[in-house]
Amino acid sequence: MIVLYGAVAAIALAITLLEGWVNHDRWTVHRIAGLIACILWPLPLAFFILHGSFSRLVTRLS
Repeated sequence: MIVLYGAVAAIALAITLLEGWVNHDRWTVHRIAGLIACILWPLPLAFFILHGSFSRLVTRLS
């Protein structure tokens, strides 16, 4: 799960970095916020997947 999370975040981060490089953008607040968002956006997805798995496990055991 951690490897998948890291792969998705790395791909999004690479695309964002390349987009800034191609456009010759400087390091603005918006660009830095975009890079941080690339790292953080998969967290809710991972949370919901783990929550669903845990809920099914608890339902089976009860």
